[in-house]
Amino acid sequence: MGNAIVVAVVVGVAIAIQVAVVGSASGVVHPLAVSTVLQIAGMLSGILWVLHRSAWVELGAVAVRWWVLPLGLAGWGIVAALGYSSARLGVSTTLVLVVATQLVAGLVVDLATGDAAFSLRQPIGVVLVICGAAIVSING
Repeated sequence: MGNAIVVAVVVGVAIAIQVAVVGSASGVVHPLAVSTVLQIAGMLSGILWVLHRSAWVELGAVAVRWWVLPLGLAGWGIVAALGYSSARLGVSTTLVLVVATQLVAGLVVDLATGDAAFSLRQPIGVVLVICGAAIVSING
């Protein structure tokens, strides 16, 4: 569990930096152009990983899934939208709104799929995060 926490924290830092950079670049070029270049860089990195690991079977197992195209399209759009929003709202406001929305949507998904038992902690946590999002989002 300790490694997973470290990985999650590192991802959080990486996302904040990525959003800041994409937001800054989006002031010069269209956010979808920035996202496209990042997707290409990610694809090149992934190809190097596949070549290094000889992971062609793993790659093929995922490539045939129906959800690959819509989720890839969503990822491309998400990066662009984060850049667009952060250029207008700031990185912290953009991310706190995204995280609050993810928490609410994740809770709904967990409850709908039966992956989480409902308790009073979930709505209390959601309310606290939404309050935090509101506080961080207030310009003042």
